[in-house]
Amino acid sequence: MFKTGSWLAVGLLLLAGSMRLQADEEGCRANHNHGWWGDGASFAQVRQERLPAAAFNSVDPGQNGSIRIHGWSDADVLVKACIQTSASNDSEARDLASQVKITQGAGHIEASGPSSHHNRSWSVSYEIWMPRASETKLEAENGSISVDGLAGRLRFHTTNGSVELRDVGSDVSGDTTNGSITLEVAQVDRSGSGLRFETTNGDIRLEFPENFAARVQASTTNGTIKTDFPVTVNGEIGRHVEFTLGQGGPEVEAKTTNGSVHITRRG
Repeated sequence: MFKTGSWLAVGLLLLAGSMRLQADEEGCRANHNHGWWGDGASFAQVRQERLPAAAFNSVDPGQNGSIRIHGWSDADVLVKACIQTSASNDSEARDLASQVKITQGAGHIEASGPSSHHNRSWSVSYEIWMPRASETKLEAENGSISVDGLAGRLRFHTTNGSVELRDVGSDVSGDTTNGSITLEVAQVDRSGSGLRFETTNGDIRLEFPENFAARVQASTTNGTIKTDFPVTVNGEIGRHVEFTLGQGGPEVEAKTTNGSVHITRRG
């Protein structure tokens, strides 16, 4: 039989879970209200699923949606999705949300739903927790990408959105067309094949530990290249430079057309 204290603890856990879900729902609705959805009614809800861990995870929210990934120590994957819909009336908007799927199975986290048209549309944004060692591919179109705490191989792409990477491994590459790329490396890891980033319209900011070792190539067409590491530079300063950090190591490539490249060290 549960004692009074045990029941109280269970009640507090349930209350905390309910409050977190309510906060998520409010955040989802707030983001929805800031978007343009035309005439008619709109609806927003948060839905979550747990999936078995997979060695490789593919994430695709569809045409309009952002991605946030967190590495954790649990063995499974938690997917939290903010579903936003627009339709002619409230009932249709709710019904449309019920037809949206947020996953296709273990390792395949992709949104799917009915066809959209001028007064009937939907979008999904993800926040996902997965094992730290997961190998991951992230695909977005009109949305930002954020990753923290993943040590496995990472590939990403978005067309219109910025990218933020923190505490990731040393086998990471990807690009965006309209957006900045920010990377913060927490510790030295020489096991990966390198870091490669490219954007057309946006800055690239890379922050490394003071003892980071790598071979760096940085280039820009309309911008500048700056670093506060003590280095000997080869190349045309301001357009394309190559230098070695420490004793060298994995390659780091940073390329932008309309933007600057900043390579800084953590003190």
